[in-house]
Amino acid sequence: MKLKKLLAVALTVVAVSALSFPVFAQGYVAAGPGAGRFGGDEMMMLSNQTDSQMMSYVITTRKGDLIVIDGGVPGDAPHLRDVINKKGGHVKAWFISHPHSDHVGALTQMLEEGLNGITIDAVYYNYTDISFYKKNEAYRADMVQRSANALTKLDPSALRMTHKGQEIDIDDIKVKVLNDPYLFENNAINNSSVAYRFQMGLKRVLFLGDMGPEAGEKLLSDVGAGELKADYVQMAHHGEYGVNKDVYQAIAPSVALWNAPEWLYDDNNGGGVGSGPWGTLETRQWMKDLGVKENFVIKDGDQIIK
Repeated sequence: MKLKKLLAVALTVVAVSALSFPVFAQGYVAAGPGAGRFGGDEMMMLSNQTDSQMMSYVITTRKGDLIVIDGGVPGDAPHLRDVINKKGGHVKAWFISHPHSDHVGALTQMLEEGLNGITIDAVYYNYTDISFYKKNEAYRADMVQRSANALTKLDPSALRMTHKGQEIDIDDIKVKVLNDPYLFENNAINNSSVAYRFQMGLKRVLFLGDMGPEAGEKLLSDVGAGELKADYVQMAHHGEYGVNKDVYQAIAPSVALWNAPEWLYDDNNGGGVGSGPWGTLETRQWMKDLGVKENFVIKDGDQIIK
């Protein structure tokens, strides 16, 4: 009887230990309630400081290093500067999805004005030859050239051209580059967006930039649903005629990240909800259909997710 009791106690201790300190795949160890959603990492979606749609993320690793994605329009630069400076002023990695003003305008503005104490170790991006942009989207090619010129103000060693399949480690965060820019003549610059998949703790976060239907279908075909699967998804093109529903179905997210001001999120051109031509209400319905549990939207101000 004593032996059976001792054995039962031993098994109970093992079971409690397993529950208290679970070890997961990929070497991650749970760190208790304080670990939050991303194992100690924090993601901040910056809100628009003008009326324009925009996209800007500042991620803080569990070690305190900063990662920025895109940055927004030139008018968003002061707020972005302030956030970066309050977090120490040192950006370990800056990722660019594509060279439209509502994504690279703020970074371009900051580089042109001078970083004024902010330091950037590396910028990850992939621009194709300027002739492509001039041929297929001439009215926005000047912004591409301006962005490319501004990047040359950084040390050449900081400029990192991405390529499909590349894996980048920033502290505990693992980033995978899912594609080279797709060079469609239709919706050319949006469709040239590079998709980045971040592994933050046990969660995958997928950034699609402004991919349209053509790029979305090509990405799904190229990498397959397994590579796209993510817990969090940045809504392509601010939720406005971005990738098709089947791409989101492959991603199967539980959380949607909307870089959309109120007018765009509500598809409101001034005549009330649903009066606009942007199709965001349909995209919102897709997310409901797919079982998305949470929506973070910049219309509600800066969103801190941790």
